[in-house]
Amino acid sequence: MASLALLVTIIFLITILIGPITYLLAKIGFPSILIYLLSIINIIIGINFCLIATPVWYLGLLPIYCGYISIRVARKK
Repeated sequence: MASLALLVTIIFLITILIGPITYLLAKIGFPSILIYLLSIINIIIGINFCLIATPVWYLGLLPIYCGYISIRVARKK
């Protein structure tokens, strides 16, 4: 059971942190195609995360928003 809890925690942290990491990569000039791919993954993960229980729904908005602003930053460069 402890390994299952650890797995859920890791998935949760990756889901929450992938958005800001993609945004930081876009700010430092990472290649645009990779930023686009990571941003699309962020948006898809965020939408799927929003479909689960209501108290956690708001946390799914973070990857969606970070994916959106990462695409905007990548287009400006």
